[in-house]
Parts: sequence; C-alpha cells; structure tokens
Amino acid sequence: MGKMPLPEQLTGDAWSPAIARKILPLLVAHAEACKPITYGQLSREVMRRRWGHYVMPVAYRYPAGAIGYALEETGEEWGEPIPPINALVVNDATGLPGKGIDYFLRTYLRQTNPIKRLTDNQREPIVGEIHKDIFNYAGWRKLLQYYGLDKLPSLAATKAGKKPKLKRYHWSSEPESEAHKRLKKYISEHPKLIGVDMKSAPGLTEYLLPSADQIDVLFSEEGWQIAVEVKALNANDDDLYRGIFQCVKYRELLRAEQRTERVIPQARAVLATERELPKRLQRVAELLKVPCVCVALTNKD
Repeated sequence: MGKMPLPEQLTGDAWSPAIARKILPLLVAHAEACKPITYGQLSREVMRRRWGHYVMPVAYRYPAGAIGYALEETGEEWGEPIPPINALVVNDATGLPGKGIDYFLRTYLRQTNPIKRLTDNQREPIVGEIHKDIFNYAGWRKLLQYYGLDKLPSLAATKAGKKPKLKRYHWSSEPESEAHKRLKKYISEHPKLIGVDMKSAPGLTEYLLPSADQIDVLFSEEGWQIAVEVKALNANDDDLYRGIFQCVKYRELLRAEQRTERVIPQARAVLATERELPKRLQRVAELLKVPCVCVALTNKD
C-alpha cells in the first residue's frame, strides 16, 4: 500500500498537526514495545529529539487528539477499526489518559448504550482493554507507510533485570475439599467480606465461562462482575500463587465476555483465602492488581 494524502487533522504547519506527525511514529514504537508514555515523558522526548520547542506537557492532548481523529477517519476508509493509539499517552500520576480520550474509547468500543460520561472506575478497565488492542494491532507499520511516516524511532534502552529461575510448582490435585466448599458457600452469602455491597441474592457458585473455566463465586453489582477465587486453609503456597493468576485469567475472560455483549468491560477478581498470603505472594498480587481478602472460618459454625 503506497503513500496516501494525510488526513486533514495531520496536515499543515501549525504546532499541533506538525507535532502529531512527529509523535505518531514514536507512539507506534511504544505500541510495539507494549509501553504507554506519560505526558511528561512525551514532552522530554520531543525536546531531546529536537522536534519542537518546550510547551506544558498537558498541551500534548491536542496533537494526541488530532491523531485520534485521523485514525478514526482512516479506519472508515479501510473498513476496519484502528485502535486509538493516542490512549497510550497517559497522566504521570494516574497512569490513565486524560478525559478527552473518552470519546475515542466509546467510539472504538462501539457501545450499544450511549454514555455521556465515563466514571473513573469505568475508565480504568476500558483503558486496559484498549491498551491491549493497541499492543496487539498488527497494522501500525502499514499505517505509517500509508501516511508517508514510515521512519520508526528507536526507544531508549532499559536495563534488563535478572532472569528468574524456572520453578517446579506443587499444586494440589485432590478433589474439592469440604473446607473449600464451606468457604465458597460462606463467601457467596457474605459479599461484604470482599467489598461488594449486595443485600439481595447470594453470589453464583461455579460460574461457567465461555472458555469452560469455572469461577468459584461470581457477584454482579451495578454493571460490574466480581469473580472470587477461593483458597481454603489447606492450600499450599503454590496453590495460592496459582490462585493469583487464576484471578488475572478470570478478570480478563469476564471483560472479554462483556465486550462481546457490547457492554462496558467492568470486571475485577478477588482472591479469598483462609490464611494471610506470604510477603512474596503479596508482592505478586500487588503487581498484578489482584486484591486479596483473608476470611477465617476455623471457628465458625
């Protein structure tokens, strides 16, 4: 595919379209590296590469918006949605794009129910979904060639940490224990233990996902789905470690299921255990954004 005329939003010598043409290949490089970029980092990159003069970092929302509208127009020409790569530009403090991105998020997701304003709680999972689409999109280099912007800048190298040693895990393969059944039932009837303010029906147990995975307990609350992976007192450390990753899997599968149903992807997963996680597993859970709740049933009827 040869070079085509640039969309109107990227043409002209004004600061915004001129900078947009410069930073689009940089955003593509970040997309291929699966790395968002903050407004502050973007400002420093523009200065370091001598692409323009200094402006307040927040001003980059204008060239980022120009890129978003250009991709929307090109996506219509191609007959395929192009992920809004401008969503990779995020706030230094929150790690989320500015609220000006909400239009592009709603448009790209093709929501069937129109939404005037997204809440902060809604934006976090949506941005996570969009970032994955940006990272997985295979047409970025084709797009740069189409625009005549096919020079991909190199990113600053980062120091690689030590590669972790492979570990053999010892997961329990026994049938579901009575302790596990008891804890699962108790949590399904006491949603407030995991931060769900439900006063009516108990949670569903053994909820079957399209992947054939089963969630121990699933709660639904105001558009949100909350999966609970249950680990009883007899679970060893490897089982707890596995539980953290099960939560990651359930969270992603629930969001994928919601996207196929054309609703806002709002899902989270909680690990509920009968004993405190060891410190090293707490760090893993924090890194993967998996909340953990300790529920002691040893002395309960």
